[in-house]
Order: sequence, then C-alpha cells, then structure tokens
Amino acid sequence: MKHTIKLLYFNTIFGILILTACARDAFYEENQNIPSGSWKQHDTLYYNIQVTDTMHYFDFYLNVRNRTDYRYRNLYLFVTTRFPGGGKSLDTVQCLLAAPDGKWYGKGMGSIKDCRILFKQGVRFPHGGTYLIGIEQAMREKELRGISDVGIRIMNH
Repeated sequence: MKHTIKLLYFNTIFGILILTACARDAFYEENQNIPSGSWKQHDTLYYNIQVTDTMHYFDFYLNVRNRTDYRYRNLYLFVTTRFPGGGKSLDTVQCLLAAPDGKWYGKGMGSIKDCRILFKQGVRFPHGGTYLIGIEQAMREKELRGISDVGIRIMNH
C-alpha cells in the first residue's frame, strides 16, 4: 500500500513538472468552447493578444478539439488578424484531423481528440500593442457539428 501511494505521488509530481516545463515556451494560449457543440457559420471566436516583444520570433498553432463523430477529415478556418493601429490579414487554413483511412491524428482517449496544427512559423510581431485574432469555420455548413473547442497557442520559436 505504501509503495502504491509513493508511486502515485511520484507520478503526480512528475506530471506537474512535465506540464510546467512544456508551458514555459508558451507566449500565449487560449482555447474557447463551441457552445452546444454546434459552430454556426459566421460565428467568430476572438482572441486578444497583448504584445510588447517585437524582436523575437514565434510559432503560431491552432488547437482543435473534435469529437470522433465529426463527419470530415479536415476543418477549414478563416483566420483574421487585426493589427494595432489598423490593418488586417486574412488566411484560410486547412486543419487535417484524420488520415485517409479515418484514423484520427489528435491525442486523447475515447470520443475526444486534441490536435495542435502549426499555422505560422518564425513570425515576428511588427508592432507592439493589442492584436485581435478572429477565427470562423469555413466548411460551408450553417451549423458545423463535432468541433468542441478551438484555440490559439503562440510559442517562442
């Protein structure tokens, strides 16, 4: 019994250390839940990113959590970035969630899979200030079912 408790304690501490070590490289991360698991066309998820570092390079990832009853292998997204002081960019991003044979790429057990998709690599913020990133589903469905969360992770390059 004591051995089991010590092993559980060790595994818990080890897991916390691993998670905090991985999180140190994250400059920004936020995930948003899709209400009722149905993402309506033109419903935009917004992320406000406060930037003061314009010298370092960053990698941008999209976090996608889907259920295994999601009907497609991929997910198309419109990603709009509004820059401090004006200006914007619009990207269309394809997120591959499953292989051609139907096997899900994401991690997770059961009916939920988490994917982290590299969106942009080695990017510098051109200006300090608040960046507003908006994400919409671009799947041509009025209500897209099977996507439960979408987020952004920005890591030091």
